[in-house]
Amino acid sequence: MVAAMLVRSALPWVPRGSRRDARRLTGSALGRRAPALLGVAFALLLGCSGAAPPPAARPARVAVKTPPAQPKAPEGPPLLPARVIAELDDEDATPYFARRGDDALLLYAAGGRWRTRALGPDGAPRGDTVDAGPAAADVPVAALRATPQGYLAAWIEQAEGSRAVRVLALDPAGKPIAPASLVAQTAEEISWLDVLPNAQGALVLWEMPREARGDAAGADVDRVDVVMTVVALGKGAAIKPTAPASVAREVLGWHAVATERGAAVAVVLPPAAPRARGERKPARKAEAEDAAEDAKLGSVALLEIDAAGKVSAPVVVSPEPTAQIDLEIGAVGGRYLLTWTDERDIDGAVYLAAVEPGGKVVVAPRQATPPSGEQALVSLVAPAQGGGGRALLAWEDLLRARGGEGGGAGARGPGRLIHLATVGPDGALGAERAALVFSASGPPDLAIDGDGFAAVTLAPATLKMARDGAAAPPVWPTFVRFGPDLSVRAAEPVRAAPFAATDGVPYLVRGLTCHAGACVTLASAAAGPQPGVAAGARAPLALVSLPVREGAWRAPAFREDKDPPPRATAVRALADGDSIAKVAAVELDGGAALSAWVTYFVDGASDGAPRGQDLSATLAVRAVSPGGLGKLNVLSQKASSLGGVAIAAAPPLPADAKGKGGAAQSESVIAWVARERGETQVYLTKVDATGAKVAQKKLTTVPRKKQGGAASEASDVAIAYDGAGGFIVAWVDTRDGNAEVYAARVDRALNRTAPDRRITNAPLDAAEVQIAMRGQEAWLVWSDARPAGDAAAGGGAAGQAGAAAGGGAAGQGGAAGQGGEPGGDIFLARLDAKTLQRIGDESRLHASSEHSRSPVLAPIEGGLFVGWIDEPADEAGGGAAAGGRARFVRVDGSGAVQGPPVVVSGPDGAAVSSLALACDKICRGVLASAPGDSVVLNAFTLAPGDVSAPSLKPLAWLTGGASQDVSPAFAGRSGASLFFADDAVSGSGRVRWMTIAWP
Repeated sequence: MVAAMLVRSALPWVPRGSRRDARRLTGSALGRRAPALLGVAFALLLGCSGAAPPPAARPARVAVKTPPAQPKAPEGPPLLPARVIAELDDEDATPYFARRGDDALLLYAAGGRWRTRALGPDGAPRGDTVDAGPAAADVPVAALRATPQGYLAAWIEQAEGSRAVRVLALDPAGKPIAPASLVAQTAEEISWLDVLPNAQGALVLWEMPREARGDAAGADVDRVDVVMTVVALGKGAAIKPTAPASVAREVLGWHAVATERGAAVAVVLPPAAPRARGERKPARKAEAEDAAEDAKLGSVALLEIDAAGKVSAPVVVSPEPTAQIDLEIGAVGGRYLLTWTDERDIDGAVYLAAVEPGGKVVVAPRQATPPSGEQALVSLVAPAQGGGGRALLAWEDLLRARGGEGGGAGARGPGRLIHLATVGPDGALGAERAALVFSASGPPDLAIDGDGFAAVTLAPATLKMARDGAAAPPVWPTFVRFGPDLSVRAAEPVRAAPFAATDGVPYLVRGLTCHAGACVTLASAAAGPQPGVAAGARAPLALVSLPVREGAWRAPAFREDKDPPPRATAVRALADGDSIAKVAAVELDGGAALSAWVTYFVDGASDGAPRGQDLSATLAVRAVSPGGLGKLNVLSQKASSLGGVAIAAAPPLPADAKGKGGAAQSESVIAWVARERGETQVYLTKVDATGAKVAQKKLTTVPRKKQGGAASEASDVAIAYDGAGGFIVAWVDTRDGNAEVYAARVDRALNRTAPDRRITNAPLDAAEVQIAMRGQEAWLVWSDARPAGDAAAGGGAAGQAGAAAGGGAAGQGGAAGQGGEPGGDIFLARLDAKTLQRIGDESRLHASSEHSRSPVLAPIEGGLFVGWIDEPADEAGGGAAAGGRARFVRVDGSGAVQGPPVVVSGPDGAAVSSLALACDKICRGVLASAPGDSVVLNAFTLAPGDVSAPSLKPLAWLTGGASQDVSPAFAGRSGASLFFADDAVSGSGRVRWMTIAWP
């Protein structure tokens, strides 16, 4: 059986039955579904059709309508072969289609009667339409399956508050063998139904929702009962279904597949007790929310039903209560493959397990694909019942480039990117990967196509010869046929002569199926007034052939494993909890790294701390390595979000000459700001390679409270290892009135070796100081709001010279808009690493009327690269407006700017929000921007001497909102490890670790 699919645009995907509360990951619109469309979506989604590959209860289905407002259609390419096989009373009426060898049968309701029509191998009708009996006015769900004797149809009727299940046996020509039989009748809800044929007859399974009730965690959770009847199909005319019997009670979700012996049913069992929060979600204040979400997760079990209806005891496949309810099962190579979205490791991930008939788990649950942030299962398509070969796994990564933006050959235009890979009986995915663009919610229609695969998707329709940058293409249902290696064999829009009134494009496409190398799909037009169509006309239903032929259309699919770098190779979540304010990272030996972060907390605005506790933001650190993630260490819950966080690593101390002390251990120091009793002070915490605290000291002891005014604040910490056994710390402090840059030096024991030294002396505020070492010098850069003429306040006239070297007019420096308020430029100072005395004067790296902020710096041979963000001045006066861009300059060993800045804008003119930079022989960077309603991370490379803007390539679209500062930070000079903040689909804050492959 192939799942019946409706290709219809723009409606959110709404799962049926108990799945409607699933936390399914379906692209940027997730969590923002339009409530007004839910009723329409339900009306379109309920339905089931039969076809050859294995019958599976509760298969994934989607309803996607061709958008009514379309750009002009491309001209020239031929239409697809098609035959009109029926006319529907309503364009939204669901036809049901099943294959039986070379033949097929169509079942549909018209004029209050069930109608059938037999079709030959080429889709040509065999004889006239057959009247198969009365059809109720309200049939929300039906199914049609091929059996050894012919076909079996089953459906749910709703009338006067009663629900009934009926079955109807049909011969190979579609004629009823006997009148429809009543299987069950009840006043309770029946939400889903399917037919699972076997060698002796068929099992009819249906679902009955149970009212939400409080679970062990106190959350209300929808559950369902699964009920069945056995239908014996003998030589006589009578159908003799057994009395309804229970298969499973109060499960969270289920999915079934037919076998020659009966059926296999996978279920998601509710947890016996709430999941322990443990270290997975530290400092999470919304514990009630967590409990409610966890209550929708469960463990995975398998049970089998024989042809006589005997149900086996359930076999636990995955005992962890972390499975979402999107569980699917398929039969491949004599085994059952089970797959689902699992949340055991913070981010949702697609898991697979393999079970032999009889219940032996031969492949324990494991993550199917490399970690890539939040994932979701889309579907599992298995070969025909009893067949070998490989199945097709489809999933979605939320943190991957979207359709048409990932660099894949041929994909253009917006849309989700559905990833495809083959999978064998051992649960291992093939090396070949493909991606399919899908411009709608829900899953595309997928089917086995001989030794390959086929898909019907909704995607922008463009010609291969179309020029880039041309007008937006129309979005049409399009088929793609893949070879066994997932190479694209053919692709073109579903367009046929019966739909000439709408440029050949049907209103609905559904029921993709393939047999003996030929693929077809059902397509229907809209009823009612259309150009050239009489008012009140019925909707034609056509069977459209999907051939492999040379065409002029650009495929909405590509081989993803051939995508050139830079690209993200893995994404893992390190923590889940409150939103993240700042992320820092440092590289350790052997490819390991430490990441530290501080959460976002605003006094009076964030969730209140428990009574009697003085809690603020959370400071935490976690080690990562190629072997996995280390323990999460929470260092403080009294941190200041505005203080930020910085981390620097020192090389391991040499072992004791007498062999004492064990192996050398690397040490890192984290600089941060604590808030205690309303005052902020800079702290230093030394941690080992695992992130465990070794020592901690307060760096500043400044009296902060002032009578009649606000207390002074410490913020924006930075730290670097000085190369001589100590660390230099810089921060911004308002102890003297306005915000100025300060620095101090400590040894490895965190003892102060140089007192606090004020670095800047300007009339307005400094911010966002950064530090890097170059030999025996510490180089600081920061954003400073000093006005024009004060380029080097406290440092002579060299600042003016620095401004001129930066290519800007000194007279414009710091002017932000017509209001005349300084907007801030980026300044640089060089310090002697031992004394922290300034070497020479401060210099302004670039003077402009824009607001310059968020500097980053990276040492290179002969100097360093500095980058920052310039935001246009607000024309209303003062402040910065939207539309920021990045600037990069190279600074030589004397601090002089080499050439004009390189300007990099966000894709499609989007404002740049944050930067990360790492330099070795060349510089590698990541730029965050928000071209739509979410943030995208773009990668670029920049070589010394480059004067033109580098090209950008998307690495990932994040799940957080467009206003989020993701604070990206590289660990090390190679740029291979990136750490950043992101808000999960659920709204919680996450720290993520991305590994990147560069050219």
